[in-house]
Amino acid sequence: MSQRESKLSREIMGEIRKQGWFCFKVHGGPTMMAGLPDIIVCAEGLFIGLETKNPESRADVSVRQKLTHEQIRERGQGVVEVVCSPAEALEVVRAALA
Repeated sequence: MSQRESKLSREIMGEIRKQGWFCFKVHGGPTMMAGLPDIIVCAEGLFIGLETKNPESRADVSVRQKLTHEQIRERGQGVVEVVCSPAEALEVVRAALA
C-alpha cells in the first residue's frame, strides 16, 4: 500500500470512529490471508470491508482481492466496497445500515 493510501486509511478510520463504529486496519503479511479489505468495520452488527484506493487507482483491485470481496458479499451480511475518501467510506457504511 502506498503512503497516500495509508494516510487515506487513517483518515477513513478516524471518521468511522467519530461515528461510534468499530474498525481496524488489516496489515497484510506472509501469514495473512490474501485479498482482505484494508479496513474492517463493524457497525450495528454488520461486517463492512473497505478497500482503500487513491482515486486514480480505484480500478486497480487485484484478482485475489476481487475473489475475496465476492466471497464476503456472497455470505449475505457482508458488504465490501472500494472507497477513495472518508466521505465515500461513511456513505458506504450508512447505505449498508439503511
